[in-house]
Amino acid sequence: MAGTYTLSKNERLKSLKAIRHLFENGQKCKASPMLVYYHVEPINSSDPEAFPLKMGVSVGARNFKKAVDRNLMKRRMREAFRVQKIPLLACLNKQGLRMDVFFVYSHAMLSDYASVAQAMENALGKLITLIEKKQYND
Repeated sequence: MAGTYTLSKNERLKSLKAIRHLFENGQKCKASPMLVYYHVEPINSSDPEAFPLKMGVSVGARNFKKAVDRNLMKRRMREAFRVQKIPLLACLNKQGLRMDVFFVYSHAMLSDYASVAQAMENALGKLITLIEKKQYND
């Protein structure tokens, strides 16, 4: 499963309770044009079926009045994550950790896929560095 380029239902952060916990107790970093909220914790042995990496995306209606534009940016962010998540997932598995991560698009203009993919690469690189250096709060 670690080598597949999928973004299935169990890999998405959809629970309101989990999202609220992430924003209240997690940390954030900036990877322009995105804000990245993340929360890292040890894998819970009582739930072995839980996926070690769950993600969510958001695009604000303040910057994009049309839902079509918001949905386009969310699709681009999810696709960029789907293609580039494998190194982060491998790092989490190696360390025995799980992570919830939420990407908030904070730019006021539409970006093409190439720039979103580059920003996602930078964001995931920062997360990998944080995990390897253990610069997160349990």
